[in-house]
Amino acid sequence: MAEQLSLGEVALLARLADGPKTQRELGQRLRKDPADMVRLLDTAAEDGLVTRTPDPDDRRRRLVTLTTEGEATLRVALEIARGIDEELLTPLSEAERRTLRALLTKLAR
Repeated sequence: MAEQLSLGEVALLARLADGPKTQRELGQRLRKDPADMVRLLDTAAEDGLVTRTPDPDDRRRRLVTLTTEGEATLRVALEIARGIDEELLTPLSEAERRTLRALLTKLAR
């Protein structure tokens, strides 16, 4: 399953790795239009990777939580990404890799 995830799905699972988030918070963090966010969450829920439940603090909001299957899928997806990263960055020295990561992190912010 991890091999078939889109980048958006991996990003979603990674954002949930440290705990539940509201749908709105996820949409903002992933820079997704609300309709696109719902579609992404629908797919992830259908695949058993996340659950959506009412927020106990505000029943109008939904909390999204990573399932055990989602955690396992994320681990595999990150391992695949590390392998691709290693293969792609082979020509770069370790110092060049650190510089590239720092620049990409800066751009992502």
